[in-house]
Amino acid sequence: MIIYYDSYCKICTNSSTIWKKLDWKNKLTFDSFRNIKDYPPEMEKSLHVFHNHRWYKGYSAIIQIAKMLPLLWVFVPLLYLFKLIGFGDFIYKLVAKNRKLVPVNHCSEGESCQINPRSR
Repeated sequence: MIIYYDSYCKICTNSSTIWKKLDWKNKLTFDSFRNIKDYPPEMEKSLHVFHNHRWYKGYSAIIQIAKMLPLLWVFVPLLYLFKLIGFGDFIYKLVAKNRKLVPVNHCSEGESCQINPRSR
C-alpha cells in the first residue's frame, strides 16, 4: 500500500508519522505527492492511497490504512458506520478544507518561501 500525503500539511505529516509507528509489518509505504512531478491537482485536496491496483482517497483512504494496521482494527467497523451515514466523509472534508499548508524545509537556502494562495 502506498500512501500519498501532503508534506506541506502538519496534520498529514503527523498522521503519517503515527501510521509509520503502528506499521509493525512494514506493509505501508509513504511518499509526499509533492515529490511527484506533475502530480494530479486532486492530490492537493485529499489523502490518496494506492492498494491492490485501486485508488482510494479521503476518508476511504483512511479506512484502507486502518485495515492494514492491527492496532486500528477495532475501529474499522466504526469507520465503516461513519462512512455509511456520511459522517466520516463530512468530517474529513471539513478538516481537509480548513488545514493550513506551510512548505517547511522546502525553500532554497537564502530565499523566502512563497505560499501559493490556491493551495489552501
